[in-house]
Amino acid sequence: MDLTRDEREILDGNRGEIPRKLLLTMVRFGEAMDAERLVAVEGPGHLVIPESKPGVGARTEFLESLVEAGVRAALPFTADPATILNETLSDLTDEQRKRLARAYPMEVRYREALTKLGLRDAGGLTCTPWFEEVANRPSYGQIVAWAESSAVVYANSVIGARTHRNPGIIDLISNVVGKTPLAGLLTDEGRRANWLVEVEATGPINGQVLGYLIGREVGDGIPWVTGLADMLEGGEHPASGKFLRDFGTNASVGGGVGLFHVEGVTVEAKRYGRRLIRHDARRLTIDAEEIESIGASLRADRPVEELRPNKVLLGCPHLTYNQLCAWTDAVESGLARAGRDRLAVETVFVAAPDVVSRFRAEHPGFASLALAGGHVGSFCLEAFMQDPILAPACVVTNSNKLRYYSRNVYMLDDEALLRVMVTGHAEGAAGIPAGASSGSSSGGHA
Repeated sequence: MDLTRDEREILDGNRGEIPRKLLLTMVRFGEAMDAERLVAVEGPGHLVIPESKPGVGARTEFLESLVEAGVRAALPFTADPATILNETLSDLTDEQRKRLARAYPMEVRYREALTKLGLRDAGGLTCTPWFEEVANRPSYGQIVAWAESSAVVYANSVIGARTHRNPGIIDLISNVVGKTPLAGLLTDEGRRANWLVEVEATGPINGQVLGYLIGREVGDGIPWVTGLADMLEGGEHPASGKFLRDFGTNASVGGGVGLFHVEGVTVEAKRYGRRLIRHDARRLTIDAEEIESIGASLRADRPVEELRPNKVLLGCPHLTYNQLCAWTDAVESGLARAGRDRLAVETVFVAAPDVVSRFRAEHPGFASLALAGGHVGSFCLEAFMQDPILAPACVVTNSNKLRYYSRNVYMLDDEALLRVMVTGHAEGAAGIPAGASSGSSSGGHA
């Protein structure tokens, strides 16, 4: 790699052993990517591991050694949702809470070290850092060092920022060093589409299903997707942002997509047109029948009565403020129609801490939702389901990402979910207000 004089001095040990090791790690990472050089990180980072879970996150002693060496990220970063340690789920037993405390013995020290290294604050612990309430949204073309697959693909594709799909720990090191390799998705050539995907379907399309299907076919490729511009009104449809988030999240789940272009919709597709498609791009055609077939395969394969779910989880990725409000209104209306005052199944909604704070302050239904047995939190549903201390026997959700990465999780559409929440089964009227869905089509319905 072509290194600057300053970088070579650091690698020679002139700034100390810790800075030398950190930069050497970044250089080795760049060499593995065939990077020509390192470039400066221009905006705040987003980290994928904010907790001290043994065997998963960075060792606390490692973080503390960085603090002792006086290193710190140039810009305050955000990170994925924290643990459930401080949540108040009503059905957690005292034994579960004791086991959680034993499972995270270094949590306080870990969080203190992470904060000293540049963690912005507890409000920045979310998988959706670009939301208005969180305010970590890079600008078009800005180079950042992010991790978290759904955040990375949104930043690259919808915002037009530039970031690698950084592994955990590399994301922290890159932001502390302030450098990232110039390769892949950071380069003009590396952002060109190597797949031309033609969607031949009319009417509303489920963004989760289409994204998962395309991701499964293209792997870690870069798809250029046609056939969606009219449905999304060139990105101006009120639900287009939600559709693109659902699409990108599931393209990443299905195959590892870090960037996609939608013709006539996403920012670089509008700016550069089909010049972004490589001459040797592979072609893929998807019709309505394929979308429906994949969608059916993702939904629960047994009736709710056989599943007997003991929890409903919504918010993977974290819900927007509007989604949280719409679901609250839907629950209130559903309970009124059913003549009930409490939810039949434990229901959890998760969103960024600052989104939850806004919801508590501005939406009149917060108190009634709590009285009805609904819980609003800010933890990670995926981590919750993967923790053997916490994982319920059977969960229903509308998130394909949560379904994909978890055991005993079944995906339903939003109307069926509401019926399960209110009555415990999937029969009867529902009625979902527009905007409630987190697994929506462009029209706001699953």
